[in-house]
Amino acid sequence: MNKNYRLIEYKDHWVIPLEGQTVSRCFLDTAFGIEFWENGSEITLRIEGGFLFQGNGEEHKLYPDQPAALGPALSIFQKEVCHSIAGKEGRLYIEFSDGSRLSVAADSEYEAWEIVGSGGLRVVCGPGGRLSVWQPI
Repeated sequence: MNKNYRLIEYKDHWVIPLEGQTVSRCFLDTAFGIEFWENGSEITLRIEGGFLFQGNGEEHKLYPDQPAALGPALSIFQKEVCHSIAGKEGRLYIEFSDGSRLSVAADSEYEAWEIVGSGGLRVVCGPGGRLSVWQPI
């Protein structure tokens, strides 16, 4: 692994190690996905349900099962992450270099989002916002 993808824990949130990472790919299957590749390392974010995207002065509530409406979120392609945190209540928040923002709230019944990275990094927002965290080896 070429980069230390360790999470930093605070009282009410975790800092996700995405700062300075550039979005390499956006994809859609049963989730909306964002991938970051750098020097042989990779981090993948999968958003399973609804999320809020703010960009170009507009706010959009988007859902992976409505692919035709996801266009605004694709504007993050090749954008750099400035800030990313996971609140201990389950909300994921990512801010990009162009000022756009992505926010995913916890779901009461399903996994809302998941981040998986090189070296064993994994964060899963389970039902009700319960975070399960695995640090890299």
